[in-house]
Amino acid sequence: MTELRILALTSYGEHTAMTGGRLRRDNLLRALAERGHHVARFDVPSRPGPRSAIRAVQVVAQRAFRDALARSDVALLGDVFCLPSVPLIRRSEIPIILDLVDSPYRLASSDPRRTMAQKCHTLAGAAQLVPVMQLLYPLVSAVTYISDDDASWDRARVRRGPRTHVVPNGIAAPLFELDLCPPPDDGYVAWLADWTYAPNRDSLRWFVEEVAPRLPDTVLERITLFGAGDPWTISAEGGALERSRSRMASAGFVERLADVYRGARAVVAPVTRGAGVNNKVLEPLAAGRPLVTTVVGTRGLPPAVLDNLRYATDGAGFAAELRALLSTTWEPASARAARASVDSLSWERAGALMENVLVGVAQRRGPTASHGHVR
Repeated sequence: MTELRILALTSYGEHTAMTGGRLRRDNLLRALAERGHHVARFDVPSRPGPRSAIRAVQVVAQRAFRDALARSDVALLGDVFCLPSVPLIRRSEIPIILDLVDSPYRLASSDPRRTMAQKCHTLAGAAQLVPVMQLLYPLVSAVTYISDDDASWDRARVRRGPRTHVVPNGIAAPLFELDLCPPPDDGYVAWLADWTYAPNRDSLRWFVEEVAPRLPDTVLERITLFGAGDPWTISAEGGALERSRSRMASAGFVERLADVYRGARAVVAPVTRGAGVNNKVLEPLAAGRPLVTTVVGTRGLPPAVLDNLRYATDGAGFAAELRALLSTTWEPASARAARASVDSLSWERAGALMENVLVGVAQRRGPTASHGHVR
C-alpha cells in the first residue's frame, strides 16, 4: 500500500472525551499513523472561529510549517476555519483534503433566532460563509463529511465544489467491551455534553423550558449532567431554571466514558440544533444503555440505528418517552440489538476510509510528484 506523509492542520487543540470535533481529529490521525503513515500535526492555538481562521494563516506562514509542507504528500485540514490557509498551501502544489465533518450551511441554518441579537449573529455567520465556502472551499481537492446528508447540504449550495466523501465517526472501543448487564435500578439518567459549546447550552435551555415542566421531581432528580464547563450559565425562565438547577446534579468531566455509562439507568441526548451525526446518540447503544433523543439528534442515522432508540419531536413527547423508558424493564435482547446496530462504527474503520480518500487524491496527483512509497 502507499505510505503517505500527511501534514495535518486543525484549529482544535486539547480536547475532552465529550468534545466530538476534537475527539474525531485525534482518533483519525492516530488511526492513520497506526496504518503506517507519517503524520505531522500543527494545531492552531485558538478555539474554532474567526480568530482561529486568522491564526491558521499565521501558522502556515511559519518556517516549521513550510518545511513540513515541503516534505508532505497531502495536506489534511481539520475544519472550515482552516480554509483561509488554502492559498498559501496551494503554492506547494500538493493536494489538500478538508475534513469538514458537518455542513457549515446546515449548522448555520440551525442557529437560534429568538432575539434580535441572535438574528444579527446568524446573519453575520451566513455572511462569513460566502467567501469561505464560495471562494476557498472549491480550491481543495476533496472534502470528507460525517454523513451524506451533510455533504448534500453543501453540494446544493456550492457550484463546482470538490469531490465529497463520507467518513463516519467511530465509537470508543472500550464501550463495546462493557458487559451487557442490567443497569442499576437506582442509576442516574446521564446527559453527556461539552457545556462550553453553545449548541449544547441551547439544548439545556430547551430542556429546562419545554421538558422539565412536564417531569416530576423524582425524574429530574435522577438526571446527572457530565462534561467540561458550567452548564448553568444559560438564561431561561426564572422559575423553570431554578427548579431544574436545584434538582439536576452536575458531575463535571469524567475521563472514562465507560464509567459514566456503567452507572447509568438511561441516557438522554436532547439535541436541538447543529449538523452532522452525534456520537452522544451512538455511544449509549454500544454501551448497552437505552437512550432518548430528539428528531434533530437522529439526523444522518440509518434505519437499523433508529429502530433501537427513542426519539421525540417536542418537549411533551420527550418527557413522555423518558418516563416510559424509566418504567420499562431492561432487556438483554434489546441491548444486544442496539449494540449490533452500531458495531461497524470503529475508529479503525474510519481511519481506513480516510486513508482511501488520501491515497486516492495523492495518486490522482501523479507518482512523480509524491514522496509516498509503496510497501
